[in-house]
Amino acid sequence: MKTKFFFTTMLLACAALVTNAQGYKDGIDFYKIGKLDDAKELLERNLSTASNKAEAYYYLGQVALDQGENALAKSYYEKGVQADAKYPFNYIGQAAVELENGNVKGAETYYKQAEKCTKKNPKVAVAMAKAYFKADANKYAKQIDKLTKDAFKWNQEDPDYYIFQGDMLGVQKEWGAAAGQYDLASQRDPTNIESHVKYTNVDFFLNPQRALNSLEDLLKRVPNNALVQRELAEKYFENNDAENALKYYGIYYNNPNHFPKDEARYVQLLWLNKDFDKSIEVCDDIIANPAYPAMKFFGYRFKLYNQCDKNDWEAAANTGAEFFGMSDTGGMEYTVRDFSYYANALNETNRSAEAIQAFEKAMELFPNETSIRKQMFNIYNENKDYVNAAKLCQSIVDGGNYTTADLYNLANSYRRVASNTSDATTKQDAITRARNAVNELIQKEPDELAYLYMASQIDVLEDTDDKTGNAANSYMRLISAVDKNPSDPNAVAYYKSAYAYLGYYYMTIGDNVKAKDYFSKFLKYDPNNENLRKVVEGL
Repeated sequence: MKTKFFFTTMLLACAALVTNAQGYKDGIDFYKIGKLDDAKELLERNLSTASNKAEAYYYLGQVALDQGENALAKSYYEKGVQADAKYPFNYIGQAAVELENGNVKGAETYYKQAEKCTKKNPKVAVAMAKAYFKADANKYAKQIDKLTKDAFKWNQEDPDYYIFQGDMLGVQKEWGAAAGQYDLASQRDPTNIESHVKYTNVDFFLNPQRALNSLEDLLKRVPNNALVQRELAEKYFENNDAENALKYYGIYYNNPNHFPKDEARYVQLLWLNKDFDKSIEVCDDIIANPAYPAMKFFGYRFKLYNQCDKNDWEAAANTGAEFFGMSDTGGMEYTVRDFSYYANALNETNRSAEAIQAFEKAMELFPNETSIRKQMFNIYNENKDYVNAAKLCQSIVDGGNYTTADLYNLANSYRRVASNTSDATTKQDAITRARNAVNELIQKEPDELAYLYMASQIDVLEDTDDKTGNAANSYMRLISAVDKNPSDPNAVAYYKSAYAYLGYYYMTIGDNVKAKDYFSKFLKYDPNNENLRKVVEGL
């Protein structure tokens, strides 16, 4: 199954989950590829169990700094120093804050403190170079150049140097050169997540399959990494490969460091893949978390869709009632599809009046959505409420934006009203309206057999007795049209209807020759009709 999916964006937070072996380190990976909100969420979620709180605080500070919250960033760096004064990067963070404030000397002082914690560390040098680059790449070009050269001199195999080179090239939009640097970093460290993901983000637009293969190889090396699992799922989704997108979303869903907002995509993929039971299971997990009404709203929505599509109508009606009974939707709004699924569930559980009420509410909210009226029309017909079906069809046609199918439904609806009423005035009004509609259709397509057949059926309704023959001419016109198009799938049915009517009509008025002729033609299509054969023999 390969398709692009219509999806709405879910701006949602996440409930606290059990940490896994990756813990806060997944948050670091998200930060390094620029997903700041996701990084912050994972870092905060796993902070209490972080094996290196100084590192966790440093990256929380980095997120805050990148989001322009310098004071908050400084407080995180200070907490990091308190957690471990020998961890050098929180001094780099403090230096970055000083640079943002224009205090170069203060930044240099903090860098010296970082250097005291570790000698000739290329990662520290690159981190400081990044701080200068972020503050003002042109102003601090000399410092950046010196630090990067130091990093390369100290360890040419450290991937951070090449990643930073790639980042700087990316700012200049030199994507090919940037990808080359990321590739060099990956060669130095095949498990380096940042370089692999940044490389594939560039390469995906050039060679999607190569990028996907690269991520597949990386996941084999870091099988528990939430970022890599999610990137693979997303990349397959972007590549229109729903099967593999679903596979990797399933793996990612079982990672405690996944985001509930991604459960929305997983649920939709399961639904589109017709894995209704699993999709409902995930929906139930979403609904069980009351802290985020928007996600709960989403969970109810797709639980309803899944139950309807698996024809579990009673459960769907109950879910729909809970869905539309939510007191807090988290800012989410109901759609035409929501009403449609719920109304159909109600109708399938013999609650057609409630189904109509649901559709009427939908029409209030979506007055220009003709699909609602058409679905109501179907429900009216199913319940043999032909009067309301006709009224609804008339409203569609009166609106001006109607199709030939709408016009045909209008004619057929009024034909049914005329056929099922004992009131002469109502019957004649319905016949007139039906005839006007079918005549408009015939003007558009004079040889359309379905329209000619409908015209004949309407004319039959005006026969006051067996001798009236009001439909004789319209049936003759139908026969002539079928003769020109004998391959029509309904040709035999049209012939039999016409021959039966005309044979009976002519027999009634005493023209046995014509009656015998039409009945004989009928018998060609129904040779085992012994009762009619006896009638023909009698004629």
